Order: sequence, then C-alpha cells, then structure tokens
Amino acid sequence: MTEEQKFLFDVRGWLLIPAVLGEAQIEAIKAHLYAGGNGFTGPAQELLDHPVVADVLNEILSPWEAEEGTHNFRCENSFVTIRQNGWKPGSTDVPHVVLPPQEANAMRYHAQGGKIYSALTRVVWELNPVEKDSGGTLFLSGSHKANFPYPPSVKEIDNSHLESYSCPAGSVFIFTESLLHAATAWKDPNVDRVAIFNCYNSVWAQWHRLNLDHDLIESMPEKRRTLFRGVYAIDFSARPIEVNREYGLNNRAL
Repeated sequence: MTEEQKFLFDVRGWLLIPAVLGEAQIEAIKAHLYAGGNGFTGPAQELLDHPVVADVLNEILSPWEAEEGTHNFRCENSFVTIRQNGWKPGSTDVPHVVLPPQEANAMRYHAQGGKIYSALTRVVWELNPVEKDSGGTLFLSGSHKANFPYPPSVKEIDNSHLESYSCPAGSVFIFTESLLHAATAWKDPNVDRVAIFNCYNSVWAQWHRLNLDHDLIESMPEKRRTLFRGVYAIDFSARPIEVNREYGLNNRAL
C-alpha cells in the first residue's frame, strides 16, 4: 500500500484501484457467476486473497507482522450480485453503516500513531465497467470519522451528499463499513452490474456468521485457508502458547 493510498483511504474511507484483472480472468469469473457460482469457488476464489487486496488489508487490518504462509486478516462474508438494467435495491438504498463511528465498538474505523485499523472492510470486485451515477455503490466520503449525529439530509435516499465512481472492468473498490454507503438502481442498458462483495475483519473480531464448509476450505491453498480461522488472538492454554495464525478443523470461524 503506497503512502498516497494510505492517505486517501484514511481521509475518504475508500480506495478504488482500477483495472486489476486481465480480460481472460474477468471472463472466466463472470462465466462462473452466471452459471450460479459463488465467491468461494472456481476462478472467483482467487480474488479472496488477490495480492493487490492482500497488500491493502495487511496494512489496514493486520495487528502484527504476518508470518510466511499466513494472512493477518480474515474473510467472513461474500456475496455475488448480477444486476440488470432497471434493478432496484431494497432497504439498502438508505445510507447506512454497520455500527455508527460515533460509538466505541469493535467494528469502527480509527487511525492512530500512523496506523490504520479499518475493522470491517468491504472489497467490491467490479467485473463489468461502471459509469458514474449508473448504479454503482454510493458513499459519503469522510463519514467513517463522523463525531456528530447524522443530520436527516445524509440519511435520505439518493441524497446530494452521496458520491459514486466510474471504473473499467476488473477494478476493485475497497471501503470501510464505517462509511455511510447505499445501493442504488442499476441504470446502464448496455451491461449488467456483475460484482463480488467480499468482507474482511480482524483476527479478533467477527460480524458475519459464515460457517463455511470445512472440506471446501481444506481444498484451498494453505495460505488461503488462514482467511477462515477462528476468532481469537492468543491461546494461553496451549503449550507452548500459540498465536492464532493457522486454520484447522478445530479452529474454524463459525
């Protein structure tokens, strides 16, 4: 993660990295999703710890320096969306956060001593081009650091305070869930919105109940398995005392 990326993510609460994936990889993943596949299987699985994403998450979620062959963050949710022209959201069209940043909680964003802690972080892979204001995720930059109650104007649907983005296919959009954000209708008549929303958290906090099948995790590369380990930092009952770095059947996030 560059110094510029850290600065912009801290100020805005989001980061857009364009054109990360090549055309062949994009087409393979889209075919997988259109056939009913999910973000944990097939060619989409490689996005779970794509090096570009891992570089960012190691900076904003890692409590310590990662050991070789492990990740210092966890994946706890993934969903796929394929939205055709005219698609409309449900309740998520109202700007929302997981938990308000004004409250002290394990899911809130903060930065101190030159270190970012982003808690619950959403990574969105856009597999088709997104034009600004055509239906991409809306967000209110800087709201992840709000100290005052939200005025009614920022909680209105499609209000003028919200921003959107444009990007080519294969781009990745990363934002803290402490940022006010909202879904909006997909308005592009030329392409569907095809996106994978992956969610990540600290090794010592959990929001989503994932309970991914053990056999599926075991089929993944060893390093990728560590994304799905249990939620704790240190096991003092073990001898020698163990830091939570490895995945196992008895150390599976539920």
